[in-house]
Amino acid sequence: MSIQKKSLISSLNATKKANVASSTLDVTPATAGAKSVKMAKMAKMAKMAKMAKMAKMAKLAKLAKFAKI
Repeated sequence: MSIQKKSLISSLNATKKANVASSTLDVTPATAGAKSVKMAKMAKMAKMAKMAKMAKMAKLAKLAKFAKI
């Protein structure tokens, strides 16, 4: 499977998840598309922030481990 197809599939999956999340809110059909894109972006940014925080904590733990030795 090509990279383009994988990217398209993952973006479709993200859109579906964002649509499900935004469907629980009371929105009009005109604003549903804009809010789903915003939800997808927010979810992506939250995931990136969480991964960055985990990487930072792992790095600090590794440094602390070497400091004890």
